[in-house]
Amino acid sequence: MYYNPYPYFVYPNYYPTWAWAMANQPTTQQPSRHLAMPTNPTNRSPFPLVNTNRLKTSAKQIKVIMQQARLLTDKIDESEQFAHDLMNAAQQSNKTEVEKLITSTGITIKFETNYTPDGIRIIFTEKSCCKLTLNLNW
Repeated sequence: MYYNPYPYFVYPNYYPTWAWAMANQPTTQQPSRHLAMPTNPTNRSPFPLVNTNRLKTSAKQIKVIMQQARLLTDKIDESEQFAHDLMNAAQQSNKTEVEKLITSTGITIKFETNYTPDGIRIIFTEKSCCKLTLNLNW
């Protein structure tokens, strides 16, 4: 049999007629069990069955987190004094004052704060399902 380095572009004139006839005969053999994709007709997908319950729960919880984040952003937008105090405390690395200011907006869920001279990052977490990261620059 002749070696063909391009098996997808096979033309009949590259093979002797007896080899071409043998290669194109129907076979009764089972396909190899060493194929890359499974050939079992009962399980056509290599992925588990789709279950959207956890995704729906996360979507509901993220709505709550977004409402909490909106409390903070509204307060920053509406109050010049609050924005000044928050930025000043963050730039001085006064973590207790930053957390006190954020909690004073009415936020009730757990959050973490990280800040640099360029901005503040607040990570809101609701249980173990989802997180929302709020990056504010100044």
